[in-house]
Amino acid sequence: MMKVGKWEVGNGKWLKQFILFGFVFSTYYLLLTTSCLYASWSNHVVISQFSTGSSRSTKDEFIELYNPTAREIDISEWRVQFKPTDEGKSWVTRAVIPTDEKIPAYGFFLIANSEPNYSGLQADLTKNSPYGLLSEEGSIRIIDYDGEVIDKVGYGLNATEYEKSPVENDGDSLARRNYGFDTDNNKADFVATKKRSPHNSDSIPEKPSSLEPVGSRRPSKDRLTETSREKELEGDAIYREAKTDWRNNKLFDCIEKLKRIVEMDQKNSSAQSDLQDIPKKIKEDLEKKNLVGRDQFYGEAVLYYIQSDYKSAAVNLKKILLLTPEDIEVRQWYEKISALVPSEKIEETQPEIVPQPVSVEKEEPIKIKPKPSQKKDESSAPVVSKSSAAKRDFEKAEEHYNNGLKEYSSGYISKAIEEWESCLKYNPNHERAKNALAKARKILKK
Repeated sequence: MMKVGKWEVGNGKWLKQFILFGFVFSTYYLLLTTSCLYASWSNHVVISQFSTGSSRSTKDEFIELYNPTAREIDISEWRVQFKPTDEGKSWVTRAVIPTDEKIPAYGFFLIANSEPNYSGLQADLTKNSPYGLLSEEGSIRIIDYDGEVIDKVGYGLNATEYEKSPVENDGDSLARRNYGFDTDNNKADFVATKKRSPHNSDSIPEKPSSLEPVGSRRPSKDRLTETSREKELEGDAIYREAKTDWRNNKLFDCIEKLKRIVEMDQKNSSAQSDLQDIPKKIKEDLEKKNLVGRDQFYGEAVLYYIQSDYKSAAVNLKKILLLTPEDIEVRQWYEKISALVPSEKIEETQPEIVPQPVSVEKEEPIKIKPKPSQKKDESSAPVVSKSSAAKRDFEKAEEHYNNGLKEYSSGYISKAIEEWESCLKYNPNHERAKNALAKARKILKK
């Protein structure tokens, strides 16, 4: 047996020790590189997107902030500053964030020029800047109450302040390749996009891609081209808009955006799952009778639309317009869907899903025969019909039910309850009125 240093050669132990050493070294290297990779994901508020203008106006500007952490961050009295490219120019404060403003975990905060200069999602903070918030080239930074620089972006070839390298400003907006991804290199972190997609504090919180499996959305120069990066960003922006539409119960817009995402990327499981969940949720609510009046007609219209039954969908949307003619979204979709229906007239037939009113059987009128002692002129008394009386009661019940829907849609719950109670006096078996009344009373108790 021979020893080379401390390695024993001749009995195979040196090979085992070498393999063990290689395993330990490779594990250490993997942990080191992984920690460096995840160090690129920021633990502070970042400038996530901004625009220096649009085809509409050079003053159509906004700056979007994003909180990539799992905790709420207080941004009270933080300042957003801009520095032009002119030599000797210093930082200029464009906006001061009010006291008590906070960005929730994975949330956004939007700053924009005031109307009519700015056109887009409502900003959390507007600044009246007649000459504009930004320029075609320059630098932006956010500093906290103590003056510490939180994040900085330089854009344009002549920018004087930036992180490592400035990014070229050749799109409608500049956005981070992934939310929360920050390598302290503006050129690597940002990409010019052809579609503006600002988010405000009401937008749905978005977790940064570092919380997803490695490689799911994280940008990589080896696997993604610039075009595919833009496509990925556009898909993410559309998906966020779709989720916001769903939350605001604008389901037609939501469905169309989800379909568009699937057309762009057939492997997008999130969009495909949502397209399946929307009709499932509507059917559950209809079965549980959670939807009343406008909500019921709207939910049924969406189901019909998904099934390509455009005529029935248009009928239901027309019913909503009879209740609330000012409903802009419903009117727009009624016009779109009506255009898909053949030239025949859209009749207000009762859809199959809607509970049918209690039918009233027709009866032969019963004439009251005059008694022998009655005079001739008394025998000419009007004919009394049980079916006509029942018909009047049915019509009165429907009238009160529809009045209740109008009051409910306008927010007058108490008046709606009164109308539905009157409906049940005329037709105690009116199931829709019963369901609507139970839901309205439940709302008043809250």
